[in-house]
Amino acid sequence: MSSITRRGSRIWKGAAALVAGALLLTACSSTPPSAGGDDAAAGGEDVKIFMAPKFTGLAYFEVAREGGEQAGEDLGFTFDYIGSDKPDATEQIATLTNAIPQAPSALVVSAIDGDAVAPALKQARQQGIKVVTYDADAAVDARDLFVNQLSYELAAQTMLDAALLNSPEGGQVAFISASPSAPNHTAHVQIMKELIDTDPKYSSFSYIDTVQFAGDDAQKSQDIALNLIQANPDLKVIISSSAVSAPAAQQAIINAGLQGKVFATGFALPSSVKDFIESGASAAFALWDPAELGYVASVAAYQLATGEIKGEEGETIDAGDAGTYTIGKDGEILYDKPLMFTAENIGDYDF
Repeated sequence: MSSITRRGSRIWKGAAALVAGALLLTACSSTPPSAGGDDAAAGGEDVKIFMAPKFTGLAYFEVAREGGEQAGEDLGFTFDYIGSDKPDATEQIATLTNAIPQAPSALVVSAIDGDAVAPALKQARQQGIKVVTYDADAAVDARDLFVNQLSYELAAQTMLDAALLNSPEGGQVAFISASPSAPNHTAHVQIMKELIDTDPKYSSFSYIDTVQFAGDDAQKSQDIALNLIQANPDLKVIISSSAVSAPAAQQAIINAGLQGKVFATGFALPSSVKDFIESGASAAFALWDPAELGYVASVAAYQLATGEIKGEEGETIDAGDAGTYTIGKDGEILYDKPLMFTAENIGDYDF
């Protein structure tokens, strides 16, 4: 049974609303992705792929892990999940450095600090190891491909759309990010500010220019959210790209007794925000399917490792039921399937 069928029964219990419109997501058929012909398929058992998230133990990355594991089952390669449980760049560098002597065919990495991990990834590539980043990119010359969950522009628009659902009248916005060195979070905030400044759709918002950093830590996120609320009486919405910080900020709002007056939103696993949405404390959070993202990234790594693709602009990644994706400039592949979680559909998701 393919990855998409198995996850379809788990993740999509019913129809789900896409941000871009009233498209319906349904459980897919059991067609596995192309294995690059008989020769590549036969060599699958000799391919070893390591997935290294920012850090292990976080529910988001555990769901992405399921996608990688399923790609291994579908294509016949060995899949290993590696990493430290500490959200620290030094720990991730050590993980990657220790992986190189094990000679995996490819590394699938969510970079906790794109520049800091670049030397280790470059070393891996010099040893003939293919490198695919997902979720959070590394320096372009340190990897072969980057599977971006959403274009930075689409991610920014999606979070602002969620903010409007929470506060239709607009108001003051504050941002919480993981760290100054998280390239996706930095881009998201920059583009959200630009959209608020230039796009009439979001002109009812203003923003606190200084970004707060919580390091994907729930308690620190709550503390920052509470400080933001206390220091800014006109604050209306806290937005975060972090799947840890967004729900933690909403919990801080509830703890302060300000639900319905102040809102948190951004990207979060539906299981972490279901109670908030069902209680009416929040109107909307957003994300994508992290399992499918992990699946697509692992398939891309496999196709690089087997020589089915070279990682060149214009080539396509055939991920079977998970879709076909074209490699763009600088090796970027856009997954671009945003999901918006609201009271109408939150019960359709169990990840």
